[in-house]
Order: sequence, then C-alpha cells, then structure tokens
Amino acid sequence: MEGLYEECSKPLEEEKCLKKYNTIHVFSQIFLWLAIIMLFAGLFIFRMDVIWFFLIECVFFVVLWLVFNKWKSGVNVSYDYCLVSEGELRISRVVNVDSRKLVVKIQCEDILQIGDIDNGNYERLASDPNTKTEICTSNEEAAENKFFMYILVENEGKKLYVLECREQLLVYIMQYANRSALEREYVKQDKKKKMQENA
Repeated sequence: MEGLYEECSKPLEEEKCLKKYNTIHVFSQIFLWLAIIMLFAGLFIFRMDVIWFFLIECVFFVVLWLVFNKWKSGVNVSYDYCLVSEGELRISRVVNVDSRKLVVKIQCEDILQIGDIDNGNYERLASDPNTKTEICTSNEEAAENKFFMYILVENEGKKLYVLECREQLLVYIMQYANRSALEREYVKQDKKKKMQENA
C-alpha cells in the first residue's frame, strides 16, 4: 500500500506539552525506583513489625507510578492521518512522538457523511445517542490553515470522528468516497475565511 497523503495534528503549545510530559516522566520513574527500593528493603528485613511498613510503602509508590504513567499518556498527544492509495484512511494516536497506537482504519467508500464541524450537521450527528464521538485532535482551536472536519462511519454502530486537518485531506478522501457523503452545506475553506472576514 502506498501512502497518498499524510498529515499530523500536533498540540498548538507543543514545547510546553513536551516539558510537562518530561516532568511527569521523571516523577513516574522516581516513584518506580522508590517502589523497587521499598520492596527489596522489605524482603531483606526479617522483623515482621517492620516489613509491613516497607510493603505498604512499596504499594503506595506503585500506585503513584501507575497514576503518573496514566497522566503521562494524555500529555503531548498528536494524531497522524494517513490516506493510502487503496482509499483507506488510518488515524493513529501518538504520545510524545515515540508511542504510536492505531485508532481506526476507515474505508473511504464506507463514509456516511463528511464535513465541517462549524456546520449544523455536526451538532445534530454528535447529539444522536446512538452515535459515539471520538475526537482525534488535542486542540480546541484549529491551527493555521487547518479546520475541524468530521467523518461519520458505520463501524459496529455509528461513529463520528473529528480531525484537525487541511482541506487537502478532504479533497483526497472524496476521490474514494461517495459524492453524496459530502454534506450539502459544505463551504470551501478559503471561501469560508473570506466570508468570516467580511462579516
């Protein structure tokens, strides 16, 4: 399979997120080492009245390590969108550049609806209790020259994915999707920008 188009949605404050991730990572490693030290200390002390203290401390530091690891997994998150030549869109979640997990593979021909979240269709689709929404971006505001695009698919129930991308991704997707999938209210991004400037 050949990659046709690739794009990445990175946090707008990427440097700040990286610093936060590294700080949390350091603390998680400290808690892990403290847990190991307490475990070994508890194993080599043969007095029952003291061993419980070390084992309780070990459990405490393991819990802190788990909490910080969970916290770390939600910091400095970006998303990759890759459209391959067979008309398959792959969305991956990337934590701190080096940990990648596939979120979903979408066959473009299976897309029920695609459009701009600024249009009313998105609110209607997102409010449907039978539709599960998955946000595939870390940003609440789109980066320059990007917009928030939604994709509705039938994947073990209806799922609504929100991506932060350039309009070029939508153009490529529409080469494989049914023409009727594009929402009727869709306005090209350059035209939308001019309308907002004139308003």
